[in-house]
Amino acid sequence: MNQKIQHRKSESDFQNFIEDRKGLSPFDRKLEAAKLIDQAASVDVDNAYETVSRRINRRNNTYPFITLLTRIAAVLTLPLLAFAIWSLFFQEQKTKYHELAQNEITWQEIESPPGIRSHVVLPDGTKLWLNAGSQLRYGIPFTRRNREVELAGEAFLEVAKNELSPFVVKAGNAEVEVLGTQFNVSAYPGSDRIEVALKEGRVRFSVPDDAGSVKSCEMKANDFMQFNMENQKASLRNTNIEKYIAWHKNIMILDDTPMEEVVRLLEQWYGVKVIIRDESIKKYKFTTTFDNEPLFRVLELLELSSPGIKTIYTPGRPDKVTKKLSPSIVTITKK
Repeated sequence: MNQKIQHRKSESDFQNFIEDRKGLSPFDRKLEAAKLIDQAASVDVDNAYETVSRRINRRNNTYPFITLLTRIAAVLTLPLLAFAIWSLFFQEQKTKYHELAQNEITWQEIESPPGIRSHVVLPDGTKLWLNAGSQLRYGIPFTRRNREVELAGEAFLEVAKNELSPFVVKAGNAEVEVLGTQFNVSAYPGSDRIEVALKEGRVRFSVPDDAGSVKSCEMKANDFMQFNMENQKASLRNTNIEKYIAWHKNIMILDDTPMEEVVRLLEQWYGVKVIIRDESIKKYKFTTTFDNEPLFRVLELLELSSPGIKTIYTPGRPDKVTKKLSPSIVTITKK
């Protein structure tokens, strides 16, 4: 009876020990593992083994022999127990750290202010040109299941091919998905349209409609797609797309381009404010190419191509209150 009571007591103590361990903090577990390792290191295993061996030789009956074998097992098991606890503890910490690293994402942002165009290489090897007045945002780590970037503005990309990790450009609620290709996306904040020009490869353009379903279209090389966000309609045509992508080489191509679009390009490329003094000038159209030309040269060529207009450049000045430099102003008038 006493033996059964003792057995139940030992079982109860063991259960209490397990419950107490569940409440240990990671720091307490680490401290406990360190203590066990320290105790294991202090055991003189060789000396203990010799002592037990001498006792075995002096005793011939079975019961003392089994008792001594049990003690030997206890001596030899202690280092193994300490190592097991240490391994479990650090494996648990490693798993928690891995899960935390998977869930925690930091964001990298790239911005090109008006008048500046940027060229960067993303962590996966994708080459990206960011047009003036544009912003790009992507998560770190970048080479995850899906490579995603968020674009506000215009970018030309040479995507590094990776069939196991699709590349997705998010522009507002629209998406352009690729596996490896060269293409241009224009989605400036405040604009009523999104434009995609595909140089090579294939992409899929997708956007949700008001009914909650998703509209999508497949594009092939030299396709130009324009999506109107107000009426939710898209136009797609196969054409010469060079004028839509030449900007990333610092080339501005005007192909029967209306004056209002020329104004937008000048403000974007050179960071100036353009004012048209005569409404009739807005009817003008221009066809020419500017290859990395400075602003004054562009204005000269515009005057030469349209003899009836005159451009006046007024440099920016520091604001008396904010101390910031105001944008330079280009005024276009009739002669």
